[in-house]
Amino acid sequence: MKEKLYTIPVNEGFETEDECPFCAMERKEEQRAIRYFAGPGASYMEPDVRASTDKAGFCGGHMKKLYDYGNSLGAALMLQTYYAGLLEELQERLDDYELPPQQGLFSKKRPQTKEPPYRRLRERLESCAICEKVDYNMARYFDTFFYLLKEPEFRAKVENCKGFCLRHFTALLEAAEEHLPNAQREWFLNTVPGLMLTNLARVKGDLDWMIAKYDYRNASKPWGNAQDALQRSMQKLQGIYPADAPYKNE
Repeated sequence: MKEKLYTIPVNEGFETEDECPFCAMERKEEQRAIRYFAGPGASYMEPDVRASTDKAGFCGGHMKKLYDYGNSLGAALMLQTYYAGLLEELQERLDDYELPPQQGLFSKKRPQTKEPPYRRLRERLESCAICEKVDYNMARYFDTFFYLLKEPEFRAKVENCKGFCLRHFTALLEAAEEHLPNAQREWFLNTVPGLMLTNLARVKGDLDWMIAKYDYRNASKPWGNAQDALQRSMQKLQGIYPADAPYKNE
């Protein structure tokens, strides 16, 4: 299989021993995005980068990761201009804001003539510059996954992986409807769902044994693969790495 620049991250993801190859790719992309916005290259000082963070802001999870990364000045500068735009927009939206009159039980509901400010605030809370960057690259990796399926060597990598987390498996099924080549649909249906079920059962078995080990009667029995079953079980469901140390600026 001839390697191309854009296929390297996907191939590397499927060569890991990870519970989900897409989680491994996503973790790298997330760290890259954090480093891009707050790392030593000082991208946050570039006008176009600051414009993107002023527009999208950061979700709570990525705000915490920016804090953990350790560049306090960079994070503060990004939040400073984000606050400035937020205050200006909020002032404008709240200046003429009125609560609509409460409707009686049988009153006809009247359409609101103006967009309520909470709708825009909810959009702000849900948007995130890091999420957008990661999601964009993950969409490309899913496209590359389907492109690589024509290669027997890559299909063998998929068959030998540990399945996927539930979050990425859901995304994979959704993307397959649009991007899976007709020539690979039979292989996909015969391989991927069974791979997922087998590995979910494996992780559940490890979790069962981890719990059983708390029984004194099993104290002297070997752990097998169950010692890290809790964090792997969490990853298998939500695509997270609960045992990861915070990603920090080197």
